[in-house]
Amino acid sequence: MTSEPKVLNRLLYRRLVKMFGNVKVRSRGESYTEVKSLDVLSGKTRYRTENSGEYYAVCCPLCNDTRFRCYINHMYGTIDPAGRERTHLVYCYNAGCSLSDKTRKAYEKLEEMLTGKFLTPLVGAEINKGVVVDLDKVRSNWPGDVIRVDKLPPNHAAVRYLTVQRGFDVNVVGKFYNVHLCTSSDRRICEDRLIIPIYHRKKMVGWQARAAYECDWKESRIPKYYTAPGTPKAHILYNLGNASKYRTGVIVEGVTDVWRVGPQAVCSLGASLSTAQVSLFVRMFRGYGGILLEDGDVQDNGAINNDAKVTQITDELGGKFSRISLPERVDPADMHRDWLRKFMESNSSFKLNWRRRYAKKGRS
Repeated sequence: MTSEPKVLNRLLYRRLVKMFGNVKVRSRGESYTEVKSLDVLSGKTRYRTENSGEYYAVCCPLCNDTRFRCYINHMYGTIDPAGRERTHLVYCYNAGCSLSDKTRKAYEKLEEMLTGKFLTPLVGAEINKGVVVDLDKVRSNWPGDVIRVDKLPPNHAAVRYLTVQRGFDVNVVGKFYNVHLCTSSDRRICEDRLIIPIYHRKKMVGWQARAAYECDWKESRIPKYYTAPGTPKAHILYNLGNASKYRTGVIVEGVTDVWRVGPQAVCSLGASLSTAQVSLFVRMFRGYGGILLEDGDVQDNGAINNDAKVTQITDELGGKFSRISLPERVDPADMHRDWLRKFMESNSSFKLNWRRRYAKKGRS
């Protein structure tokens, strides 16, 4: 018999297990925090989610979901500081689902399922204390012996992969993004892989090991990426330190997409944006603007829709934010930078600016 995992809201978790059978825990153990603010126009107190906390993923009961795309927050059904039940803390990431569209009837239907009159009210659920990730205390080390890619011999397999197969400048990948090749490691999966460091305030808080070759990754038993254990993926944006020096920020999915778009780009290390990542991006680009550039096969890959997050970013950036999808089967990492920028400029709802924020007069 499988033991019950340690979760923050045991009552809600057990109820979901009883109803759906299989429940996956996401962002395990992370606490839910809110920020109080005053709406100047209405004079009302607002509460904005700062850290979204733990989630329970189930197959959505309101659509034909089989991939655990319905995410229910561990604070679902509890009372917020304004005295309202948090029955909105749920989202289905399947396009077209009524929960994805955030319709009132969808919320009411799920609420009836989870808090029906014959069930113990969720408002009184005991919430275990979670943890808040403090990035300033997170540190990561290289997985073993490494050498920066621009210092490898020109005929090295990893260099040929980057330059010949992918069309990257190995000097930029090495010197600017500090990408290394792992030559020896206790973790065998890291050996002969590109090690891509992830920084927060110039301190390495994690890394990804990327295979230096291509294959049919959907059929392969070997993962294309291996992320360092303990990397706070949901709380960081890759390349944010460099991107924050520019006037327009671009959110893409993966690290190679960042290399192609340029120093203005960040990536979410996945198809979806977390609440913490949204806060980071808004904080860095308030007063400037940004783009969410999605792969052309975003739906084919089962990527999570970012509808709610896009709305939030757009509102907080004063409308200077556009969600742009590339043509079908187009991956930004495979395109030329000039083409990508022209495509974004043609499809953006506001004027983009690729210059540095504090560039000297006459320079870009």
